[in-house]
Amino acid sequence: MIPLLSQLSTEFWSIGPLDGLTIGTLALLEGILSVDNALVLAILVRHLPEKERRKGLTYGLVGAFVFRIIAIVFASSLIQFIIFKFVGGAYLLYLAMKNMFRIGAQSGREDKKVHQAGFWKTIFLVEMTDIVFSIDSITTAVAMSNKLLIIYFGGVLGIVFMRFLSSFFVTLLEKFPKLEDLAYQLVFFIGTRLTLEALHIEMEHTIFWLMMGVIAIIGASLVYKDWKETTLATVFHDGIVEKLKKHELSLESILTERKSLPVDTVRHLITEGYLRVTSKAALQEMGVEK
Repeated sequence: MIPLLSQLSTEFWSIGPLDGLTIGTLALLEGILSVDNALVLAILVRHLPEKERRKGLTYGLVGAFVFRIIAIVFASSLIQFIIFKFVGGAYLLYLAMKNMFRIGAQSGREDKKVHQAGFWKTIFLVEMTDIVFSIDSITTAVAMSNKLLIIYFGGVLGIVFMRFLSSFFVTLLEKFPKLEDLAYQLVFFIGTRLTLEALHIEMEHTIFWLMMGVIAIIGASLVYKDWKETTLATVFHDGIVEKLKKHELSLESILTERKSLPVDTVRHLITEGYLRVTSKAALQEMGVEK
């Protein structure tokens, strides 16, 4: 412990302008590398209630810090922990496929029970994910500098970036639910990369980020299309409701002129008594309480 502190002290007083540039570059690289870590973290904690979600993100940040410190200490022996990459990659593939293809889908009531009881399970998965990405992060840091202090600085700044990115991704997923499908496609690709690396099949960083970009662009265009359709449906719904209130429009004219109606509009017509639906299953599916 004392030799380590002595080394850090010596390195601190010997830091020069070139080392500062290295720290800045390393922090930038760590920020870029933490994008996939942050995306997975956001996906893992998204189902938790808001208070628990914040705790989950905090535990994820602490775990990332601790495991990066451990990874630095054992940097020369990281190859022995390659099994974590394989298991982590396989889990991310399973997580992505489970949600993309709805494997083992449960009813809403069962999902609620799982969410209520799954906080510590989620934290466990978050920490395991931190281990996997810590190996990637510190391997990059060690390759850039042989000074422990610089590696610490770069790693800590990278963790801070990851924390803010995680919160940003969670907010995006809440605002645009359709982004979840895109997120799981990206998680699938990240899992593929980790699994291949565990099998000593290297994927060029250029190819990896190019593929991530292609998936993101295609997914974003689909999300935009869905958002635009939802916005138009909302505008139409608000207009119908306003005209019904002012008696400028009748139910008969709505049903005659339109071949289909947005779900929100149908729900409003049922709730306000314009339409009568006797099927309890249909009412439950549309979220109408009678």
